[in-house]
Amino acid sequence: MVRLIWFLILLGIVYWLVKRAFFPKKRRPTPHEEIGEEMVQDPVCGCYIPKSRALTLLEGEKKLYFCSQECFRKYRSSNALPKS
Repeated sequence: MVRLIWFLILLGIVYWLVKRAFFPKKRRPTPHEEIGEEMVQDPVCGCYIPKSRALTLLEGEKKLYFCSQECFRKYRSSNALPKS
């Protein structure tokens, strides 16, 4: 019975080593990393932001992207867009 327990422990260790050596754990990107995402430029302040986090405004056929509510409001007030 003791040999069986030692055998199972040894088998578990070998399995763990093989799994770790040949199948490394994939690292997940942190929330602050934007891997492979398109960056867009804010027309007001000129900073670049990830497209998924930008505020958007469709002006005719042109789509504008803003980094914050403040830049969005500045753009709307300077271009006298109707508020919706």
